[in-house]
Amino acid sequence: MKIGFWNVRGFNRPLKQNGVAHLVKENQLCLLGILETKLTAPAITKILHRSFLGWCHTQNFDTVAGGHMLIIWNPAVTDLQPEDISPKSFTAGSMWEKLMKVGQSLTLPWLILGDFNCVKSMAEKQLGVVPTWYELKDFNDCCLSLGLTDAPTTGCYYTWYSNNDSNPVWCKLNRVLLNNKWLEAGLQYSAQFNPPGCLSDHSPTTVEEGWNLNVEGSAQFKLCSKLKALKDPLKAFSRLHYSHITIREKEADIALQNTELHVQDSLGALRKKAVFLAKAERHFYYRKAKIHFLKMGTGTQFFHDMVKRNAAKSSILAITKSDGSTITSEADIGQEFVAYFTSLLGTEAQTLPVDRNVF
Repeated sequence: MKIGFWNVRGFNRPLKQNGVAHLVKENQLCLLGILETKLTAPAITKILHRSFLGWCHTQNFDTVAGGHMLIIWNPAVTDLQPEDISPKSFTAGSMWEKLMKVGQSLTLPWLILGDFNCVKSMAEKQLGVVPTWYELKDFNDCCLSLGLTDAPTTGCYYTWYSNNDSNPVWCKLNRVLLNNKWLEAGLQYSAQFNPPGCLSDHSPTTVEEGWNLNVEGSAQFKLCSKLKALKDPLKAFSRLHYSHITIREKEADIALQNTELHVQDSLGALRKKAVFLAKAERHFYYRKAKIHFLKMGTGTQFFHDMVKRNAAKSSILAITKSDGSTITSEADIGQEFVAYFTSLLGTEAQTLPVDRNVF
């Protein structure tokens, strides 16, 4: 099952409506939370009828002027029962108090996702005013008290951008939190933060459960069924992240070099990406060469070519003598090695007697 949320900063424009519909279709979402919609109840009915026919929805438009939160879901796949609908929290303190109140009464796995409008550490904000520990304390205390941890994520680390070229700021404002009950129940999960694109300054987020397949049968049959079910997602993952690995490695390296010449702010992330893709490319060709070798086997032209290549790599074509001259003859190189090691190891030399008083 896949769910998601997106802070679209206004859902009344057809371009953003199409963008949200594309996000749902591309990621096969069965539930989506849309933040800062700035819509009215009649308007959302028309939008859902046009782009999400048959879907259900709930919202807090009646409690917030201009419309803020909207949740839509596919009733054929999942069901949603709203327990509480509150207006937007205008103060951070009231939001943490609300979460504490809800979390302390829960005994089930709990997932929280959305725009928290606050970072948890100084590392989650790049440029701009550095947050103080006092500003971070309430959020961290809330997570610690309720046992909330960030879900493993892929994609964008910074989920919000100021869209101000003269004073750019990146922050991790959107996140997915889970309580300890998820781990105790053995539930697997992952979160993906996609690039914001041109429709918003926030990253759209999708959360997917994995390995949760209900399979009847023996333990071995369950394992085989789950591994088979993972085949297509793993292929898609490989195509997404490792296709055209050589071209992508070169692009990452060029981007790193260009940034080193002009900008110093994002060198770390680009360097990590360039190194990661370089390692991935090397591993890809290493595996490919190994597979070819196993397929070809020994005794073939390919095998003998490999032997000759390795022999060429280990051969010594030239050495420099102690007098500074260079020799390239194979016979002369051999004699020079014999002479060098004879003088080093095979010649008696006068040595001073051992002074035992030293010990």
